[in-house]
Amino acid sequence: MAQRPLLRFLEVCKTYVVVNKPAGVFSQLPDIVKWRQNHGDEHLPLLMDLVRSCAQESGLESSEWRTVHRLDTNVTGGLLIAKDKNSAAHFSKNLKKGGNSGYKLVRKYVALIDGATRNLPTKGVLEHNGMKSWFRKIDSGALVLQLCTGKKHQIRLQLARGLGVPIMNDIKYRGKQVRSAGHQIGLHSALIQTQVGLQKRKHLIPVDSGRTSLWANYVDETGNFKPAVQQILLEDWEVS
Repeated sequence: MAQRPLLRFLEVCKTYVVVNKPAGVFSQLPDIVKWRQNHGDEHLPLLMDLVRSCAQESGLESSEWRTVHRLDTNVTGGLLIAKDKNSAAHFSKNLKKGGNSGYKLVRKYVALIDGATRNLPTKGVLEHNGMKSWFRKIDSGALVLQLCTGKKHQIRLQLARGLGVPIMNDIKYRGKQVRSAGHQIGLHSALIQTQVGLQKRKHLIPVDSGRTSLWANYVDETGNFKPAVQQILLEDWEVS
């Protein structure tokens, strides 16, 4: 039987917690029939099951906790979990309307890309089929992206089909295969920024897995992003 993935709490705040999601964990329930066909009786790794287990071990009451946003199964990194229905509604309102609506929630990702980016500017906007993200170029092999809209597979589609530079090991969108990384792809939710009332917080999310196979050029031995990458992540991008 496959070992159950480990999940870490990075921050526990009054209205939310931030977790570091491993690869292979589902943010929402998949097609059960398809899962059983492919995996038999293997344990189905659901995000909120792991969150509640971790909360119990930490002595936290989590019955009212709920997800606000999602990450694809083979994407790693930071996820915000609201601690009650009211907080979830405020964060969801900001994701839908942006600006000063609800509780502000900004999400930045680091993407490892398979393709030449010499002609790509150091910063800009990606718009493709109703999806919008802002980006900053780290180097020829990596970008930082901030979501504006939140469509399914948004960054993966924008890079693979909009720019023609698919994410490393993202076989679904013809990314270069990295066999040693398993199913994990080179996309990591690297920063979550919130504002609840007057309280502003920025949460950097370290890389827990794939440090050697995918992320060796961008993180240190503990999984923290190197200073040059952190600087880009922590900048406040004035965008419209």
